[in-house]
Amino acid sequence: RGAEDSRSVGLRGSTAGKPSSIPAASEASLPAAGLLALGTVAAAAGLRRREQSAVTMQATRTQWYRKVKRISGDRAMFDVTVPKPMGLKLEPIPDFKKGGTRGIGIVEIVKGGNADQLNKKVCYTEEDSGMWVLEGDRVIGVDGVDCAGADLDGIIELVQQNTGDAVKLTLVRNTRKGPIKVIMMPGGETATVRRNSRLSAAAEFAFGKELKYGCIDGWCGTCWHRERTTDGIFKPCCDMLTADWDNVMPLVLSPKPEKAGDSTLLKPRGV
Repeated sequence: RGAEDSRSVGLRGSTAGKPSSIPAASEASLPAAGLLALGTVAAAAGLRRREQSAVTMQATRTQWYRKVKRISGDRAMFDVTVPKPMGLKLEPIPDFKKGGTRGIGIVEIVKGGNADQLNKKVCYTEEDSGMWVLEGDRVIGVDGVDCAGADLDGIIELVQQNTGDAVKLTLVRNTRKGPIKVIMMPGGETATVRRNSRLSAAAEFAFGKELKYGCIDGWCGTCWHRERTTDGIFKPCCDMLTADWDNVMPLVLSPKPEKAGDSTLLKPRGV
């Protein structure tokens, strides 16, 4: 049997230098009104920087959404190119409503494999502007060939026919019912969790240990995290991962604790 002949088929396998109009030495000689004016200008500049930052944050979310094509049923379709061997395991997706199966999907991303490394470049370091792979994605195309109705053997055959260094997969993802990829910063620990799971469970899985919290409803502010793209506040001690999150984006959380008593003033929300 060849190296690729298996159920995982390697699938596991500004202009510069303009001088200031006010010399530095003359600032001390300005009257109080002049200093006040300078302070007003500085405050306005700071406000513009914050506004520009907010626009950039929103544009980042827009960039995520532009990577996919939205289709019916809260689903997204997209291409992702994965170097070989891909490090993905595929299996038939059971159809619990109608019985049988509803295509072939990704059930495992092998840690340290090429798909896992691609996900880190797209989701963690953001050095790759493409899309990424998530457990539960359904495979509907291989190298531009439609395989939506193919069985597992048919998809394996298409992958084996690829003689290049990478395989282009066309995937479909359920953006409101599918799992969520949670990334805990700054270390980049990850967990893939089902909807309606507690965020604390995702955090514990990512870190590989039980975590302790100062309260059970987030009032103390010590466990608060900010999400990278939306800037929303998440509280691992009590938040649930619901259908509100669009899993075209990973959920990237950085610790941003608040002092006790301050947390009630910020009116946190999930996303």
